[in-house]
Amino acid sequence: MDLLYASAYTFHALMENVYTFILGRKGHLKEVVLGFSEEDFHHLVGLHKLKDLDIARANRQKVFRDILAKRITCNDLKKSSHFQNISNRLETFPRLETLLDTSQLVFRYNSKLYPYSAIKSELLIKMGDGIILEIAFLFLDKKDKEKSIYFCRSFFPLEKKDYTEGQMKYTLLKKEKKNLHTGQTKLLYDKLTSNEQNSK
Repeated sequence: MDLLYASAYTFHALMENVYTFILGRKGHLKEVVLGFSEEDFHHLVGLHKLKDLDIARANRQKVFRDILAKRITCNDLKKSSHFQNISNRLETFPRLETLLDTSQLVFRYNSKLYPYSAIKSELLIKMGDGIILEIAFLFLDKKDKEKSIYFCRSFFPLEKKDYTEGQMKYTLLKKEKKNLHTGQTKLLYDKLTSNEQNSK
């Protein structure tokens, strides 16, 4: 299957869901609700890096829909001299939902630790075990600073640099996945309930 289409198909499926994470740090709880929208896909797979192609500057929603309709394929991207800069993302991205559904580590991201990186984000999720699933990073930020709704700002697999080094780690206490169409909620992880029961 075309990797670009497979990536868009995965993201389209994710758009039907929201994830809720309950994080703990020094006795304080933090709720993170992660949602997905069409315009986020463009940056996540690195299309902005293909500066010698029009697709880098084109309308993000239209590009996403054209990929799903197979009007834009991986072969189109390979015309760029920068394609190798995003090929690893495209290899990993189709497993994003699986990575999110499995265990992960969550950190508060301090961009000052990486002054040469352009990533500006509040949270960083490290996913995968490096054995069955490759290790990848997902950076989250808020669209509205007043709300706890987050979006995916950046994504890429681990290569040479581990961006979690030196970052403040949260304890993942609970994780749920809710289907927005059916309303069905799936409990993916729950240490919070067991901790509450043990304290009674």
